[in-house]
Amino acid sequence: MPLTNSQQEELIRFTQEMVRCPGFSGEEASTADVVKRQMTRLGFDEVEVDPVGNIIGTIHGNNSGPTIVFDGHMDVVPVRMPELWEHKPYGAEIFDGKIWGRGSTDMKGGLAAALCAAGFMDRSKITGTIIITATIAEELMIGKGLGKALEGRDIDAVITCEPTGTNRLAVAGVGRTTVEMTVHGQVAHSSQPHLGDNAIYRAIDASQHIRSMPRREDSFFGHEVIELVEMKSRPSPGNGSVPDYCWLLWECRLLPGETRESFLGRFHSALSTFPGKEKVELKTGQICLNSYTGQPLVYDDFLEAWSTPPDNTFRLLVEKAIKEAGITFSPIIFRGCTNVNISAGALKIPSLIYGPGSLDLAHKPNEYLEIEELLLSAEVYSNIIKLTDRY
Repeated sequence: MPLTNSQQEELIRFTQEMVRCPGFSGEEASTADVVKRQMTRLGFDEVEVDPVGNIIGTIHGNNSGPTIVFDGHMDVVPVRMPELWEHKPYGAEIFDGKIWGRGSTDMKGGLAAALCAAGFMDRSKITGTIIITATIAEELMIGKGLGKALEGRDIDAVITCEPTGTNRLAVAGVGRTTVEMTVHGQVAHSSQPHLGDNAIYRAIDASQHIRSMPRREDSFFGHEVIELVEMKSRPSPGNGSVPDYCWLLWECRLLPGETRESFLGRFHSALSTFPGKEKVELKTGQICLNSYTGQPLVYDDFLEAWSTPPDNTFRLLVEKAIKEAGITFSPIIFRGCTNVNISAGALKIPSLIYGPGSLDLAHKPNEYLEIEELLLSAEVYSNIIKLTDRY
């Protein structure tokens, strides 16, 4: 259902208002206030702030039916090189048919479109319950916010409004983890390295074993990714010392069927022939953060791959909604990771990703969102809500 002119203007203004709020992970309070006000203004039946700071808006239709969640995260990654931006990073300027600014495409535009599409709908045309989850800390703790928001709720389906472009529907996604490798050595004066055991050299040698590890491939998902992205040593700076400690971080994208235990087991197997393997420790990553409400959060960094099959009822419904908007689309595999890895991967709720914008623009200078895509995605979300009577 296309938006009216006044609804289009309101959606654009609301998106701009959110983009003007920096809202890094753990600092989403200003964005949360904007979201709460908009939900209240549009007459949501319930507007809840949960203990960790997720904003959960609920609309009850006039007829019983499924409970569908439209999900979007409120946080953004920081702007590290503002001098590279052609428009102010948090200015939300409109130029050349685009809204420019950090978070415009990842993913305040998608969240705004879903929230407004639900709020603009005639309640008599809504079957079941529509929930909008504006979640926290996704950029640092993927899925942690959504997992908290869904606790104790009976959910039939989830659509996360991350940027796919309006002509693509993500029906599957890879998993993710980080592996921390700690290598121990023996400190010595750098003028007498033979008296020590250089942990950096050991780490480099151990890394070659990991790089030689066979990579899994899947005919549908493609190949897994295991990439070394960071290395630190101690003492640092060296100050004339042979380092006795070296820490490495591996960023990994996972295929279906992988568990934390099986994946770490492959690392251990790759190191089985490494001399001094007893000096190497392996574990998956963990992040600790206080939410903007002051709640301590602990995130264990392991996400399963997910997929929603072609005959799934919700997928068929969403595909119909896209077609009704006059869009020719392609199903894709989402190569990033997001909240769907929790809803579909961990919780096994039928889930999809569909939203305005391009993931290629995320986390980079000069991020922008095409206004045409913003409006078109809201039309698709409206169609999904309208079609829930067939779910």
